Order: sequence, then structure tokens, then C-alpha cells
Amino acid sequence: MAKRGMCRNHKGPHPWSKLQSALYRVMDENVDFQMHSCSYDIGDGVGIPRYWITIGKKIVWDFPKNAMWDKSDWYFFDEAKNISRLIKAYIDCPKDELLTRVFNDRWKMLPYLLACDKRIGKRRLAQMLEKDAYSCVAWIMRKRLETKKNE
Repeated sequence: MAKRGMCRNHKGPHPWSKLQSALYRVMDENVDFQMHSCSYDIGDGVGIPRYWITIGKKIVWDFPKNAMWDKSDWYFFDEAKNISRLIKAYIDCPKDELLTRVFNDRWKMLPYLLACDKRIGKRRLAQMLEKDAYSCVAWIMRKRLETKKNE
């Protein structure tokens, strides 16, 4: 059993690994996008789930840390399931609907997924950057556009 407070991956079937692999297939490899999931053991076999996104070695999005601003009622375990559902819905979204579909994203994760998604080409990426040059993900879009110039 994991020590109290330590982050551990869940045992048994690995649905997260499959979801993570599917997510990586739609992400631009040049961005060095990674999404992680684990559970912090708080005793009695209960764990608090955590998801986080890194670009390179920098953590750019972190649940539940980034959700603490939300004062509405929410439950860690339901939110973790809903985050997985959001990721699945995003992966399954057709390319031509990526920028128009409305996703249930109360955790503000979608901008990071869109900025790193290789299904969004140079032209649409430049349009996204032009509309919101000062967003939290503008630097990721610039990085992708710079990489595309060098190819």
C-alpha cells in the first residue's frame, strides 16, 4: 500500500493509459505535451485524484489546484470522472468541429488541448493567436507556429 500523501497510479485495468495514449496521438509532438493522472492516498484506501498538464517540464494546468477558485459544490471523484469524459469527448470530436463544439469544460483545460492539437493547422492556429494573443496558451501557439516555420 502506498504511503499516506504519496501519489500513486491506480492498480488494475488501466483505462487512463488508453485515454492518455489516445490523447497523445492528437497532440503535436514538438510541443512536448504530457498529461498525467494519479491519486494521493489519504488513508483507508481513499485517494484524492489529480490531473496535470506539462509542456516541457512546466506544469501549465493542475486539477484540483486550478479548480480551487470555483466556490460551487463539487466532489473530487465526480470531477475526476468528468475530466476523463471531457478528454474522451475532445479526442472523439471531428477535426472540423474542434473550434465550434461546446464542451463541458469548467476546469479551463480546453485551451491547452486546442493549443497543442496537431489537427489544428498553421492557418487556424494563427487565427486563434490573432484573436487572443495574450491568453494563457498564446506562448504554446507561438511555439507551434515557430516550429512549423522551421519544418
